[in-house]
Amino acid sequence: MLDLRQAYTEGSNNIRNWRNRYTSKEYPHKVVINMMYRVYTMRLVWNSYEQGSLPKFSSFQEGVNSMEQFYGQTAVRQVNANLMNWMNSSPMENVGGLTYDGYEKIAHLAENDKKQLEELEFSYIFHLLQDKCVLYWIVLRQIGQSQTQAIGSITGYMIEELRGFDYPMAKQAFQQLIVAKYMNDNYNAIQ
Repeated sequence: MLDLRQAYTEGSNNIRNWRNRYTSKEYPHKVVINMMYRVYTMRLVWNSYEQGSLPKFSSFQEGVNSMEQFYGQTAVRQVNANLMNWMNSSPMENVGGLTYDGYEKIAHLAENDKKQLEELEFSYIFHLLQDKCVLYWIVLRQIGQSQTQAIGSITGYMIEELRGFDYPMAKQAFQQLIVAKYMNDNYNAIQ
């Protein structure tokens, strides 16, 4: 089963850093932009996986290193220049379970409402953990594990093969099998 502590710490540290860097009016919107940045990048990474353009790996660590690097390159090469246009031209588009419009509404409320701000921070970490699971699932697939073996390696649960397993479905599966429980057991409002 995948240990989510490192990804959780990464998300918590990002939140703390952004809180210190931005004003209380800017901060909620920066969280949303970063959430969207991640899901757009992950959707492109997923598309590369589906198209068969990713390399095979001989070990999990080699795969993680390679996929983290590929994720970063994809973000810089394809998402940086297009993110604001994508969000503004299609604010209602569901990308990996998120819509820019929906989270921007929460961000506006969060400027003056601590409960809404905590919801936004929780959502940021929640989706970060789901996306890490998806990225590691891709690594396991590129090592040679079947869909169900890779899900089992990450979650500890063996399930039947899922037809039409796409990026949103992968996030939902990891939400149900590992992320929701992890967040329930470990999440505390970030100080």
